[in-house]
Amino acid sequence: MKKIIYILSTFIMFITIVSCDNVVDPNNCEHNYQLSEKVEATCQDWGSETYRCSKCQKGYIEDIATVEHVYVDGACKWCAKKEVIIVPNKVADIAYEIFGTDIVVYDNDDQNPYGIDLNQYGSDVKVIFYTPDYASVEDPYVNVKFDDFYKNYTPATSVEDAYYRTKHHLISGDITAQGHIPPQSDYKENDSYIRCTSATYVLSTTGDYLAYIPNDLEDELDYIIYYGAGYQSINDVAAYLLAFGEVPANNKYDKSQGKSQTIDDWGIYGRVNNSSFSGDTSKYPYEPLLPGIGSVKYIETDFGTQGGYITSNSITGTYYNQGLYNNGSSISRGAARFVFVTNTSRKSIDDRYVFYTYNHYNDFQEYLNYNNGFGYRFGNQSAGNEYCGGNKDYYSSNKYPVTKYPEVILKSLEEIAR
Repeated sequence: MKKIIYILSTFIMFITIVSCDNVVDPNNCEHNYQLSEKVEATCQDWGSETYRCSKCQKGYIEDIATVEHVYVDGACKWCAKKEVIIVPNKVADIAYEIFGTDIVVYDNDDQNPYGIDLNQYGSDVKVIFYTPDYASVEDPYVNVKFDDFYKNYTPATSVEDAYYRTKHHLISGDITAQGHIPPQSDYKENDSYIRCTSATYVLSTTGDYLAYIPNDLEDELDYIIYYGAGYQSINDVAAYLLAFGEVPANNKYDKSQGKSQTIDDWGIYGRVNNSSFSGDTSKYPYEPLLPGIGSVKYIETDFGTQGGYITSNSITGTYYNQGLYNNGSSISRGAARFVFVTNTSRKSIDDRYVFYTYNHYNDFQEYLNYNNGFGYRFGNQSAGNEYCGGNKDYYSSNKYPVTKYPEVILKSLEEIAR
């Protein structure tokens, strides 16, 4: 019995001694701090780390600053913000530079905060929503003279900048002199040209057009087309017509005031003549049949080249001598036109076409929705016939049926850029 009691007493004493050793005065402790609790930081809330001394239990807390968004399946796992989509070939870079790096890019199938159906703009669109702030930007072009503006010219840099330029009838895009022959695309597959289906829009929160970022397969240019602005280069105008389905600001004019008003407003960059294009090949047999004729509305509008096109018909003697389109005092319309499907006829960019003709509807080339992207020439002269200025030329000198519209292959920007 004594032995048992002794063992029990010893055990009890041992427990008491250990317990006493852990009671340490925090003021005299050589602390051994260890992480005891951690609250992760998110993109919205600060986190924290709690440390306690293993000897005296004294503790402290360190704050952790908020972190970047963590995206899972395209949305931040904490705040549900949409992931910024990196669009190839500088599209994203252009958007970041103009609208900031915190932009959100929406795809067709994404839900957006404004309840706008993005499919109406096309089947392969990306959309940035933006709210212009014209009131906070001082008009920089008040009392700016025409020659002074173009002396050290640079394209428009923002929605607001383009707005004020248009207000004063000043161009927003490329102003280099334009020849009459457009560049043909280098992108083919099985001898067919590729048309890009991708389209990157900047829209207001009510779904109105603000801008379009053209596709650039060569990855060379940084530019954007602003809705409602003035443009005069072949790439700028073609992109504008396809993206918005209407003419740029410098092509709009009051027909009751005539061409002179266009020159008074826009100077040498004024363009005229916006009228319906019938596409009636029974009435104009030398013109090729354009896709959708009869079910969509086409408009023709002048394109002001800087000269270079001369042709003639050896039998009838008719000819077109393309001089300077607009010399600042008068307009010589020449033979260059754009023919395009209007936005009022087809809302989706998928259903619109833009064609360029440098020889007065004898031949056409399709704009393929990327910089320097124009397809095969097709039509009357492409078939081997002489130039037609009208039906009298066609009946007297042409023998071959006009070449038909060459079908294109449709691919997205990502597919072409691989």
